[in-house]
Amino acid sequence: MFEYAMRISVLDISKRLVLRWVVLLAILALELVMLTARYEVPPLLANNVSWTIWLFHFSKEIWPVSLWISCACLLILSPRLKVVLGNLLEQSSEYRWLNRLALHIFAFGAFAIVTAFIFAMPTDPARLSAPWFAAWFVLAGTTLLLWLLAIAPGHFWRQLIRQDYKALLMGCLLGVSAWVLIKILSQYETSLLGQREFWDSLATPTLQLVHSLLSWFYADLVYRPEAFLLGTASFQVEITYACSGIEGISLVTIFLAIYFWLFRNELRFPQVFWLFPLGIIATWLANAVRIAMLIAIGASYSPEVALRGFHAQAGWIAFTLIAIGAIALSNRMQFFTASKPEFSVVRTDKPLAAALLVPLLALMAASMLTSASTGGFDVLYPLRVVAIALVLCYFRRSYKGLGWQWTWQAPAIGIAVFVIWVLLEPNVDSSKTALSQGLAELTNGTAVAWLVFRVLGSVIAIPLVEELAFRGYLIRKLIAKDFENVPLGQFSWFSFVLTSVLFGLLHDRWIAGTLAGMGYALALYHRRQLGDAVIAHMTTNALIAIFVLTQARWSLWT
Repeated sequence: MFEYAMRISVLDISKRLVLRWVVLLAILALELVMLTARYEVPPLLANNVSWTIWLFHFSKEIWPVSLWISCACLLILSPRLKVVLGNLLEQSSEYRWLNRLALHIFAFGAFAIVTAFIFAMPTDPARLSAPWFAAWFVLAGTTLLLWLLAIAPGHFWRQLIRQDYKALLMGCLLGVSAWVLIKILSQYETSLLGQREFWDSLATPTLQLVHSLLSWFYADLVYRPEAFLLGTASFQVEITYACSGIEGISLVTIFLAIYFWLFRNELRFPQVFWLFPLGIIATWLANAVRIAMLIAIGASYSPEVALRGFHAQAGWIAFTLIAIGAIALSNRMQFFTASKPEFSVVRTDKPLAAALLVPLLALMAASMLTSASTGGFDVLYPLRVVAIALVLCYFRRSYKGLGWQWTWQAPAIGIAVFVIWVLLEPNVDSSKTALSQGLAELTNGTAVAWLVFRVLGSVIAIPLVEELAFRGYLIRKLIAKDFENVPLGQFSWFSFVLTSVLFGLLHDRWIAGTLAGMGYALALYHRRQLGDAVIAHMTTNALIAIFVLTQARWSLWT
């Protein structure tokens, strides 16, 4: 009975504290909104303004910057968030906070009066002198400090800063970086309309670096920085916003964020967040090298290969290498990993993980390399099949016990997926595809040999590779860290939906691909055998191959 009463008492205290924090957050949000809405700063009237004017005009960004910094700090402190909240709950239960709140409201009133006085004539040098700015800054800091003291006593904040100052510092850096990235992306539509002032500042250093790289090899460079044009007399490209590196930077940032979340127990926080600036810098440099190689291939070898093959795949090759490098670095350096340096997320002591993932990695690497070295028609496709066959042969002993008994339900699911895939296929003139035009340029014997390898790759190699990775590894890895202890076919909504969506994103037709991934997962769940998903996938691809060869629907193979 006593324990029950204690639990009720603690629960009531928690509810009162949560209500207090909600009220304090609402007060702070209201104050920020009042100031930023009231003093929506007009454009500057002069170009040669003082630094104080710029600081005052920047004050309207306090609200979004503070929000991003707060979210970043919570993210970085997430491994210790439970402990921090426990300390906050313990030290705030009997805390007298109303007097701190009263002082905060008084300080805010003084801050609002000074702000109104300053912004009444924002271009008056007398009012925007350094002493006024110092008073304004001190009042702002005092207002925020008193608000923090209304949440918890001062010794709580001192202890938090002393123990987690690195995490808080990294949170500030990450929050400001996120705000800068959002400001960059907010200019996307404006830049498309022809107002390139913002993107020029990002594309200019890329253009300059590419020019420096090419100047070592070409003497006849055409360099027009005002038009963002660079190349040789025979081959030139325009460095647009997409070539500035922003797309690769966004991709590597999203990838690292997902990687940090999935392997948060194995990584050391906040040190691992230094991989963000390292990945961004590496991506920008790799993008400049990619553009230089694009111009070199177009000027010295083949414009078609440069624009249709290399341009489409080089970015993905660079991103893949940077992503793998970031993972390897995070597991090889004690600074980033919470466990011993011998631990590896990619290479594990248990061979099954490598046996399930390496074939897909080999397929992706071979696909990018063969596509980058040719034009729109991948004449080197047989090399993909050979690479996959070698990897599968190397790991062949690891695939025993995954369930390969025949059943009619799996082909039925494959037929259903085929019907959905064909129904969702848009009407495209197949005679004008790069595949049909490329085959027409080959001799009859070469075309037949290429088609044989294409069928073997589509019907046998690719289904094996993709099902081993998605339904053999990833669908179980998303359920538990030690995926080998998860039985084949164990269901969870999270792993089912996420693997299906990722499977769809791997294909150009992402809606049909997502539905196909769901169908192959259902084949796995039916008898808990990976072979059923493989057979269903093979059935779909076999029917697509027959449909392509008999109806000349080459677009289904693009």
